[in-house]
Amino acid sequence: MPAEPPDPRSSPSGVLTGPHAGPRRIVAVARYAAELDEAASRLRSLTDHGHRVVLVWAEGEPGPSLRSFRGRVRVGAADAGGARQALRRALRPAPAAWWRDRGVLARRLRGDLRARRTLHDADLLLPVGAEALRLFGRPGAAPVTLLTHAELEATKRQDEVWVGLRRRVRSGAHRLDPELATELLDHVGRTSGRVPARHQPLLVPLVEALHATGEYALAHRVVGLLPEAAPGGDPSEESVRRGLRQLVEISRSGRDQPGTADAVRSLLAAADEELSTASPDVETVARLAGLALQLLFHRELHADGVSSALVTEPDAYLADWRASRVGRLLATPVPRAPVLHRAAGRTAATRDDSFRVGPRVVVVPGSYPQFAVPVRRALEDRAQVHLTELRTRDQLRGLGTRRELVRARLGQALGEEWVPDYELLEELEAADALFVDWADRGSMAAVMSAPAGVRVTLRIHSMDAFSPWIHLLDWSRVDVLVLVSDHVRRMVQTLLGDRLWDTQVRVVPNLLDPARIPTEKAEGHRRRLLMVGWAQRVKDPLWALEVLARLREDDPAWTLTLVGTDFPDGTIASQQEYARAFRDRITHDDVRGAVRFVGFTRDLAPHLAASGVVLSTSRRESFGLALVEGAASGAVPVVRDWPVFAPLGGARGLFGDWVVDTVDEAVARIRSVAEEPGWSAASEQARALVERRFTAGAAGSELVDLILGS
Repeated sequence: MPAEPPDPRSSPSGVLTGPHAGPRRIVAVARYAAELDEAASRLRSLTDHGHRVVLVWAEGEPGPSLRSFRGRVRVGAADAGGARQALRRALRPAPAAWWRDRGVLARRLRGDLRARRTLHDADLLLPVGAEALRLFGRPGAAPVTLLTHAELEATKRQDEVWVGLRRRVRSGAHRLDPELATELLDHVGRTSGRVPARHQPLLVPLVEALHATGEYALAHRVVGLLPEAAPGGDPSEESVRRGLRQLVEISRSGRDQPGTADAVRSLLAAADEELSTASPDVETVARLAGLALQLLFHRELHADGVSSALVTEPDAYLADWRASRVGRLLATPVPRAPVLHRAAGRTAATRDDSFRVGPRVVVVPGSYPQFAVPVRRALEDRAQVHLTELRTRDQLRGLGTRRELVRARLGQALGEEWVPDYELLEELEAADALFVDWADRGSMAAVMSAPAGVRVTLRIHSMDAFSPWIHLLDWSRVDVLVLVSDHVRRMVQTLLGDRLWDTQVRVVPNLLDPARIPTEKAEGHRRRLLMVGWAQRVKDPLWALEVLARLREDDPAWTLTLVGTDFPDGTIASQQEYARAFRDRITHDDVRGAVRFVGFTRDLAPHLAASGVVLSTSRRESFGLALVEGAASGAVPVVRDWPVFAPLGGARGLFGDWVVDTVDEAVARIRSVAEEPGWSAASEQARALVERRFTAGAAGSELVDLILGS
């Protein structure tokens, strides 16, 4: 007797794509195997989303497109007697709808207990082909929930989302924007909340692009969709995912995270493993090494805090990098192009210079070009100066790790030729000397391009000493390394060791421009504090506010002038947090109304003239040019012992008695010179020290001599 027909069932909305939908066991039923072949792409989309698909058919054999589907039941195959009897006892009679249908599929299903058991054990049933659709469209014919074409279309739309992401990944990082990430996250949230394994690699370039543009919160959400590890996964890919997770979390939180050192070791091990193969994939090695460098030299670990492992324990911190094969390769000297290769370029490029005298010097001013202006002026008296602004090329501007440059340096170390910029190369082919300011991305391009016979001088300031580029530069090509202070020299020489064996290392202070310095003071200057270039965490203006607050406890006439642009609207978490703390602090009664803000200005003289005390409250400085300019104007300098460089004798080595350790000491120094004749005596002493050590005369001549090789 046929069983009573159950209520007809179809899949409720979201059975496959809802936020709580998990993997399902889906049975696809067809009369002909060829019908399953035609549906192969849709069936694969189901498995891509984690579902298990079992094929049930009555006639023919599935083709190669279904080879990956292991679950197969051909209806009508012979059953073993014992198994048949057990199944007969376990199953109810076939539904009445199967008896009313006269098709081959229904007739065979009625007699095949194994096929019937397969259908009963399914979560969902998917009819494929006309006969299956007719049979299971009858009321009561489906023993489990039917999977509708609407649900299949939903999974197809999911695939379209991933196809779109794949297309944009191939188009480049500029196509991977926050809008795309938000759309993708919403889509995954509406569906299963999981990313199919085959699509997971697409998330890696999306995370990289979001991180590169400062979208740390979005990057954190996207990288969270990647599993920690997959059974049988590629160790190289797993190390990249792990490294990205660490990178995003450090950037998002503004703090180091447990596991960073382990992530770096994993990346370097994977890079070394790839280098050990017969034909290493240089792109893969550069990707792994670049991510390791991003973690090692992350700005949140070194730029704005009160200490850095690159100063306090450089050998231990860089031990894994130095020991790695890829680290050693990226430090390998590479012979320069011979002089003969430059002859044609030199002849063509110097025709317009025939009326000039002196050697031809190419100046690359770097990411912060204002520091090179006095150097250019000093050079112009003795040489033909040609300015090359590499910072106009995005990939050559800034201090952060850039994979293209890591790849280029790696390729050059492996014997590949590389031309970073043809305009730069043409300039260098006609040059006698090259001066590069800042060890940034542009310095890599300039030093890699410098032909033999061109004298190369590179100057390092402060933050560039904490960048990855000094570890990738080919120092055999650098004739002179100039540092602006002795504590930076000590740091860099410790970091680079014998790689500077053939490079002359000299300390030459930043050059002052006397034309910028006023010689007179305005009325009321002795109660005015001045701080220039204040709105960065590393400058620590909160420290200056505490000094002001303490001074105003017994004399409310004290004020503070802050010159420079406000905090940037960036995405650096620690910078945002610091800016909020600063804005809250200036609303307190003890400093409210006593802080004057002056925006960016090239004319500093009026503000120098109006101030009696110049502050440097930074956590890290190489020299403190604005401080020295203030001292040259007669303002009494008060310098915090810059914490990052204190272990190297930083501020004290430069400025001696100007330096204090605490807010209390700063307040005591200021009060001690607040009245006459103490202020005038301290002012004259400061002027004299600047004149003796930092004015452009002797220092400018020394730097030009080094650049020209005089």
